[in-house]
Amino acid sequence: MVKKKILVACGTAIATSTVVAKKIEKMCKEQGIDCMTVQCKASEAVSKAKTLKPDVVVGTCQIPGDPGVPVVNGRSFLTGVNLQKTIEELVEVLKG
Repeated sequence: MVKKKILVACGTAIATSTVVAKKIEKMCKEQGIDCMTVQCKASEAVSKAKTLKPDVVVGTCQIPGDPGVPVVNGRSFLTGVNLQKTIEELVEVLKG
């Protein structure tokens, strides 16, 4: 299976994206998805996506511009609100 690349973007690329990245890695492991996460600032997401070529961008805030790949709203990894729906959406993109 090909390792999936997930770009995790938040406002500052410090605390929030670390929390979200760890949760995504755990979720992927549970779903049998081999993944690697890379963290960045939301403002860098589009340029990072061009070089990294991720399968998906997960943002905890608005991503300015179009990274050219699916973008999943990752706020629920922090709030727990609609988390199952977000997980399903992310799994669908990664397995799709």
